[in-house]
Amino acid sequence: MDPSLSEIDLRQGKVAVLGVVKYQEPDQVRPPLIAMLERTWREERKDVPLVTADSVRQELGPERDRKLLLAYEYQGSLEKDEIAEIADSLRGVARYLVAARIERDRTRNSTRGINSADTTAARSDYAMGITGRDARVSVQLYDLLRRVLVVSARFEGSSENEKPMLSPLRRSGGVTLDMRGAVPPDEMGYPGVPELALALHGPFQSFARMLPGAATPAALPPPAGRR
Repeated sequence: MDPSLSEIDLRQGKVAVLGVVKYQEPDQVRPPLIAMLERTWREERKDVPLVTADSVRQELGPERDRKLLLAYEYQGSLEKDEIAEIADSLRGVARYLVAARIERDRTRNSTRGINSADTTAARSDYAMGITGRDARVSVQLYDLLRRVLVVSARFEGSSENEKPMLSPLRRSGGVTLDMRGAVPPDEMGYPGVPELALALHGPFQSFARMLPGAATPAALPPPAGRR
């Protein structure tokens, strides 16, 4: 983070959203990701006015906006001439520009035992099926007045769905059968995969809180040797 970045400049200058992209994915995946960024920012930073991605698109023009987002998707950052191009278009609209890029998106399946909190009739042949989604996202903030990058951060986020299912380890005639690997996860009864946007709520929240003037500062990482 550029040490010259201040809460006063943020509040007076406003923050504009360029967009949220995912590498080598179609434009159609972007709207819910952008909506999550904008919603989280409004929840966390009511003190800093936000210029939406739709408004930025209108200022840049749809074709130029698409071109800039595609370049950002493949480069992972904005070049000097691209920053200058955006700065000229958004002069008087916003001083700062935020953009985010999904670098990793993975799903996973796991199980845990069902206890009395889950059901009144816990059974050994049932388990709580968990489908998780883990994402890594980089977020950048540009100062359009000075035409430089002032914040660059990378975050890990996740979201999970759960529901009771037949246990992957089932007993048959006193023998434990391992069903994992033999049956596809969806046929075993695992819940559906959470939306990617849900895994981004935590990262976007942390980003908003790490900037100067946040009412709730971002949590510090654990000390070395602890997790």
